[in-house]
Amino acid sequence: MIIIRMCRQAIVSASLILLPATLLFAETPANMGPKTIQFKMGTKTIVFTHQKHQKLAKNNCWECHDKKSGKIPNWGEATAHKLCIPCHDLNEKGPVQCKECHKK
Repeated sequence: MIIIRMCRQAIVSASLILLPATLLFAETPANMGPKTIQFKMGTKTIVFTHQKHQKLAKNNCWECHDKKSGKIPNWGEATAHKLCIPCHDLNEKGPVQCKECHKK
């Protein structure tokens, strides 16, 4: 029983060391995409910092993009609300209130 506990502790300890290292050295995608993208919102233009978001997502493009097409399916206001707001809210960064994007 003691040996099993020691093995579990060793595995947990190794995981705590190795997991952050793998996240730190995440593979850089071949196509980093544009540095910024400009979205039209009515008469306003929103500048989206694509490469900054890509780094924050640790190059996991599939957080937003479809794995097969590489696109964001059905991109528009509803999709932006579904993808962006929960992530901004979770990370406490970026716009989450209507008026932060939809300025009069």
